[in-house]
Amino acid sequence: MSDRAYVDPAHPPALPATDHEALGRSLPPGPPPGDGSSPPGRARRAVAAASIGTALEWYDFFLYGTAAALVFPALFFPDEDPLTGVLLSFAVYATGFLARPLGGLVAGHLGDRYGRRTTLLGTLLVMGIATTLIGLLPTHAQVGALAPALLVLLRLAQGAATGGEWGGAVLLAIESSPARAGARGGLVQSALYVGLILGNLAFVVLVGALDEQQLLAWGWRIPFLASIVLVGVGVHLRRRVDESPEFTALLERRRASRHPLREVLRRPRNVVAVFLVRAGQNTTFYLVSVFCLGYAASLGVERWVTLTALLVGAGIAVVACPIWGRLGERILPARLTIAALGGLAVIAVPVFVALESGSAALVIGVVALTIGVVNAAADGVQPMWFASLFDARVRYSGVTIGREAGAIVGGGLSPLLAAWLVATAGHWWPVAAMMVVAAALGMVGAVLARDEPGATVDSATRPAPARVDPRRRDRGDGA
Repeated sequence: MSDRAYVDPAHPPALPATDHEALGRSLPPGPPPGDGSSPPGRARRAVAAASIGTALEWYDFFLYGTAAALVFPALFFPDEDPLTGVLLSFAVYATGFLARPLGGLVAGHLGDRYGRRTTLLGTLLVMGIATTLIGLLPTHAQVGALAPALLVLLRLAQGAATGGEWGGAVLLAIESSPARAGARGGLVQSALYVGLILGNLAFVVLVGALDEQQLLAWGWRIPFLASIVLVGVGVHLRRRVDESPEFTALLERRRASRHPLREVLRRPRNVVAVFLVRAGQNTTFYLVSVFCLGYAASLGVERWVTLTALLVGAGIAVVACPIWGRLGERILPARLTIAALGGLAVIAVPVFVALESGSAALVIGVVALTIGVVNAAADGVQPMWFASLFDARVRYSGVTIGREAGAIVGGGLSPLLAAWLVATAGHWWPVAAMMVVAAALGMVGAVLARDEPGATVDSATRPAPARVDPRRRDRGDGA
């Protein structure tokens, strides 16, 4: 008899934690033997819960951006001249983006270690409570400097919650059914635009129904206070959803990472790639969706024009994102992203020309094209693509760190920098140049990215992997 220890094939020994990464790619990709995904009904519930929760959470986040451009300068920074008030309002807006990577680090660790579903419940609750409290805040006229200080704290809480939301929602939807990952991921991305629509539509209704005095006195609070009801709906839906089968399989195999951040940063190439893509794209998106609101007002463009332009663009994006995601299953996602970023660079100057013209039709048309078609092309394919860049054990952390770090540069700092550039140069051309440079950096990130060999969420773009012969697992690539 051999002196080798007997191993019961039905109960193999657990792998030591240090061996998980080395053997991860030698295991058959995807969930354990079986159908490899949730039943159709369960998968649809996962997509619905992820999408609806995302829409509600981003409603809260975008709601602040609209208020920062329209009412917060007068409510929280009234002692400053108008330009300084706008700068300070955007500075507080930027603090939410500064907190997003921190929230992403925490959520990524929890999501990779304990599960996507539980982590998403936490992000939704934090966001809802913070947004409701903003609606209850006293203004500068009531408590002085304490008002903007409290606003900063609550904006930080909003940012931290948002930092962990997108990655978890995307993974819950895609991992529950890897088939047609592009379309499912595109649906979650559409939900982000639904949040943008809800956040801006709230102020469209208020601006149309109330006069200036009523809006500043009490009307602005209504959309923030409504958040507590909407978040309650989202929490109810997410509580009814099961954990993703792919993460459940990791737990059953005892392969869940103990230190996902450390592991994903051992090979940082794709984290850097995601950072560059998002920083480049976010710069253009947030300049158009946030900065241009205030800039257009300074040119005499009526508020309803820019708000309508955002609503039309977001409405088109809601429909377009799943279509772009499905297209990304058939062609290389990196190529589609590069094309979209190139389109954002080309359209930078026409956006400002349209704003300078003062033509409502031209402003609405160009902004809608930028957000609803060109930007949506990059957005729609990213859930599937970004998930395919990381092994499931560290996927939540990898996607979230890169994406949310890019949000600081592209989303948090770009409107503030743009306001300063216009104030300094007296013209919009430096802002357009910044958009072109940012798009070029995003293209560099798309070229830099490399698919993770063991990832399965992009299986729709590749031939189905052959069943692995256990005797050949020493090759290390699962083939």
